[in-house]
This record gives sequence, structure tokens and C-alpha cells, in this order.
Amino acid sequence: MSAKLHPVSRNGETLGPWSVEQIAEQLASGGVAITDFVWDSAEWVPLMEFAELKAHLQSKRPKAPPQTVVEPTATPPIATAPAMKPEDALIWYVSRGPQKFGRFHYFGVLKALQGKSVCEFDYVWKEGTENWVRLAEHELFSQEKVRELLADATPTLAAIFAKRQHERFKIQTEVLVNDNMTMSPGQLVEIGAGGAGLIVKNAKLMPGQLVNIHIASTDGLPAFNAIGEIVSKKFERAVRNTRAPIQYGIRYVKVDRVVEQRVKDYCQSLRSARQTA
Repeated sequence: MSAKLHPVSRNGETLGPWSVEQIAEQLASGGVAITDFVWDSAEWVPLMEFAELKAHLQSKRPKAPPQTVVEPTATPPIATAPAMKPEDALIWYVSRGPQKFGRFHYFGVLKALQGKSVCEFDYVWKEGTENWVRLAEHELFSQEKVRELLADATPTLAAIFAKRQHERFKIQTEVLVNDNMTMSPGQLVEIGAGGAGLIVKNAKLMPGQLVNIHIASTDGLPAFNAIGEIVSKKFERAVRNTRAPIQYGIRYVKVDRVVEQRVKDYCQSLRSARQTA
């Protein structure tokens, strides 16, 4: 009996069809990404959520760090870690889909998480432990742990938790997000010169994905369109409804220069109003 074949959609182009094993090979070679979509009987779903592929990859889930890994360009030295327990100062590895990265010190992983080069959905493995754990579910990367570290304002931590380049401001207006397959309504809750924070009724969008966004007009800011990259997604432990509202962070990738200046001017007006309040 021949293997079932599945078409894959990458940036609007249909590839394949391939078997699950062939899709896994394409992932490993970089031919497709974990954020691309696959046709699953009745709908397009992200490869990351494709049950057959997850089962196939789960059977090959690593139990130990890879033999060949990518050295990080720079990580804070362990010696500067504030109040770190000896077991926390071990070597870490990060797994994103078929790719594995390491070796990192704890603060190297934390810096990558803050810089959005890894996300809450990626897995980490620490020397001396048995299994890979999702970052969002690891106690050492929890919000409580981050707040604890922020209380110890050493130069190392100041560099890791440096504020983003463009300040964000609270805002409330409607937004539409189009991933070339689904138009999803939502709310704009933060805006800045370099990006925005959205709550969108679509749980399938993934970090790294490009989307078209339409932001409705609000007092002082006309409506505008932009292309954005999803750089963060708030982790929810159990989301069963694909139309559930999820919070995303967006970085502008393409926006009209006139619009870009309008957004900067709007943010400056909010900053000035806050300073004089």
C-alpha cells in the first residue's frame, strides 16, 4: 500500500505532494519550514501542528545533545551570573524543529529568548537531564524567574534585558491579519515605530511567519497597511479552538515611508503627552 501524499504550501506556492517521511526530509534540508502549511484532509494546518508529522518526529525525538552543534557568537560568561545555583550554570541546547543549536550558557538562552531568536515554543535540553522541555514550560524561563533576575540589576542582566529599540504604547483599535489563506480579526493593543502588539482570533499563526496587517484608524492615526513578521506568540498550554484569541508581537517588514513617519509622529505625540501628564 502506497504512502499517503500531502501537498505543502510555502509562501503561497504549493509543493509536493509528499509522504510524511519526505516532508520530514524537506524540513531537515531546509526545503520547507515548520511554519509552512500542509493539506490535512479538509484544511491547511501548520506543519508544526500536523499530527502525522508530529508522530513521525516524536519517534526520532533526541534523548541527548547532537554530535555537531552551532556555537553561539557570544554568550555572557557564567562567572557573571547573579546568584546562580551550580546546577543552573550547566550547558544548554535549543531545538527548533529539525535544527539543534548549542552550546549555550543559561544566560545565552535567556538573551536569545529576549531577542526573539528563539521562542517559547522551542525546546531546551540541559546537561544532566533526560528529556527536552518546551521553553514556556521550563521553570528557569518562567515569568517569575525573569522577574527574580530583574531584581538583581547587574551589568550582564542589564544588557540581556535591554529595552527594545522602539518603545511601545498602549492603544485600542481594530486590526485584520491575513496570512494569504485566512483573514483574522483582532485588536491592536500596542504600537511602536518598529512593530506592534496584537490580539488575533487565530491560534495557528507562528513566529517567523509573514502576514499582511490592516490597522484601523484611531484618534490621531489614520488607517494603514503593512507587512509584518511574527516575532512572538504568547504560549497557551491548552488551546483547542483554532479561532481562539492569541497575543502576538509583530515587527514591521514593509511599510510605506509616509505611513512610517505618521506612526513615528503618533508615537512621539503619545510620549510627549505621557511626559507632561
